[in-house]
Amino acid sequence: MRTLARLTLTAFALSGLLACGAPAPQEKRSDAAGQDGDEEETVFDDTIETQERARAVEDLTLGRKSDVDEALEKAEGNGAPDEP
Repeated sequence: MRTLARLTLTAFALSGLLACGAPAPQEKRSDAAGQDGDEEETVFDDTIETQERARAVEDLTLGRKSDVDEALEKAEGNGAPDEP
């Protein structure tokens, strides 16, 4: 029984030491503006990326909305005629 307790304690100690090791180096990612990743990573990177994606989706949605608005106006007869 003591041998099992020693092995268990040793396993926990080794796993704790391995968990406290240095993380693997991360690859530098290139920035959307074409930079070579010279900027340092910050804690706000995830938030900034999320905001950029949201802006891109908003631009796409607004573009589609204007297309739908034009189609609705033409369907209602309020839009400019197609033929001169």
